Amino acid sequence: MHYTFGVRIEIITSARRHGIADDEIRTVIAYPALRVKLTPRLAGTAPFLHIGAAIEQGPHIEVIADLVDTDVAVVFHAMMLRPKLIASLGIAHLIEPNYGPQRG
Repeated sequence: MHYTFGVRIEIITSARRHGIADDEIRTVIAYPALRVKLTPRLAGTAPFLHIGAAIEQGPHIEVIADLVDTDVAVVFHAMMLRPKLIASLGIAHLIEPNYGPQRG
């Protein structure tokens, strides 16, 4: 577990599926270029999309965390940012994406 700005970050197994390292996930949560509240798919959840780079000038990573408990960010999804996600959410005007190749 890791704490950022008073929020504890818990990373569950599904977030590691696409080869994004825990430290990269923590960096994106702590320093997002963009943070967007998503429509919940499950009742009682509060998903937030965080988009950011793990290193300066690096490609953007998309991280989704449930913030239903404001003291804990439960990260369940992380992968390299996809143009399809930006288009589907209609947020191209909010960020200049830096795309990189997908991992594992």
